Amino acid sequence: MAEQLHLEVITANKQLLETDAEWVTLPGSEGELGVLPEHVPVVTTLDTGLLRYSAAGKETVIAVHYGYAQVASNRVTVLPDMAETGAMIDIPRAKRAEQRAREELQRLQREQDEYNRLRIYESKLKRAMVRQSLGE
Repeated sequence: MAEQLHLEVITANKQLLETDAEWVTLPGSEGELGVLPEHVPVVTTLDTGLLRYSAAGKETVIAVHYGYAQVASNRVTVLPDMAETGAMIDIPRAKRAEQRAREELQRLQREQDEYNRLRIYESKLKRAMVRQSLGE
């Protein structure tokens, strides 16, 4: 049994990481996927989340955003749309982005609620008109 996995994280712009690892955990679109040496071959889609791996006994975390991963022959090749190490992330900017996203989601929820109410009252109007047409 092989003791290591060869891990690569490659975006469209650069190779972010190439290392040997004892294990890797990927944020798969269907849930977390743990990979140990001798893992069966698999190709999976990624969700946005944390890729974790252990190299030389030290756990490291990278943020990956969507994309694909392939596991084959003790190689884990990760092809995310975007990937970031902790040092690359501007926390105040990320907090502002979170606030804007939350506000936009709330606005869209209100619009959806208004749209749903509109559809309900359109349906009630139509029903009332159909009922009246029978009574004439």
